Amino acid sequence: MMPFGESLLGQIRAVYLGRATDKEILRRKVASGGAVTAMLTYALEKGLIDGIVTSKRTKGLEGEAVVARTKEELLETAGNRWSIVPFAARIKAKIEEEDLKKVAVVCLPCQAQFFGQMRDFPILEADFGNRIRYIVSLFCMGTFAFEAFLNYLRVKYGVRAEEIADIKLTRDFLEIHRESGVLAIPLKEAFSYLQTGCLVCSDYTGVWSDISAGFVESEPGWTVIITRNQRGEELVRGAEKEGYLELRDGSHVLGEVLKGAREKLARAQRNMAQLL
Repeated sequence: MMPFGESLLGQIRAVYLGRATDKEILRRKVASGGAVTAMLTYALEKGLIDGIVTSKRTKGLEGEAVVARTKEELLETAGNRWSIVPFAARIKAKIEEEDLKKVAVVCLPCQAQFFGQMRDFPILEADFGNRIRYIVSLFCMGTFAFEAFLNYLRVKYGVRAEEIADIKLTRDFLEIHRESGVLAIPLKEAFSYLQTGCLVCSDYTGVWSDISAGFVESEPGWTVIITRNQRGEELVRGAEKEGYLELRDGSHVLGEVLKGAREKLARAQRNMAQLL
C-alpha cells in the first residue's frame, strides 16, 4: 500500500481493516475486530515482547495500569475505559516491578506522545524509553472528569457507577450498558463532562504511536489499523503471516477517521480561543 504522507492524522504508512482469527478474542471484542489483542498476542507468543502495559477496568468507570504477559491476561483488559488512568505515572514502576525488557504499551493519544518522546528522546531521570518496543494508540475523543460525570449520571439518569458494564460510542450517542439495559445519551450532552485537558487536545488517533487503532461506523466488527513506521508495519504484517490476524485494505475508511480528527481539532480550537 502506498504511504499517504503527512496530514492531520500524522505520518501514515498504511491503513488496514483487521480482525482477529481467534474465536475467543472475537467473542470478547464485540465493538471491533479484536485486532489489537490479536497482534499483541502474536508479539507475546513469538517473543517480540515480554509484556504489555495497558489499563484494566476495575469497577464502573475506574481503572488501573496492569501488565499482561499472556493472551488470557490481555483479554481481561477488554472493554472501553472512559476515565483517565494514571498510566504514565505508573509505567516505570510497572516495568521495574515486572522486570520487563521489551514492552508494548496500549494507551491514549496524549499518553502516546509522552511515551514516543521518551523513547525517541530519552532523559536520564526517567530512562525507560529503551524498553518500549511498540506504542499502540487507541482513537480517542476524550475521557470524562470522573466524579462530575458519575454525579451527572446518578442525578439525571439514576445510574450508579457500579451498575456500568461498558460504555460505547456511536455516531450520535454515548451508550451506557447495564444489566438492566442500554441508556443512550446524546453526545453533545455527555461531552460537556470531558476532562479539561481533553477539551483542548487536537490528537484523535495518536500521531506519536507506531500503530493507531479504532473503529468506524461503516465497518462494524473490524478494527481500523494505521501503521506509521516500519516497526508498526512489521508487527501487523507478521501477525497476519502467522495467522493471528485477517487484514483488508482500509484506505476507503480514512475519510471517516479524518472526520473524527477534524471534529476533535475544531473543538480544541474553539476551547483554546475561549481561554485566550
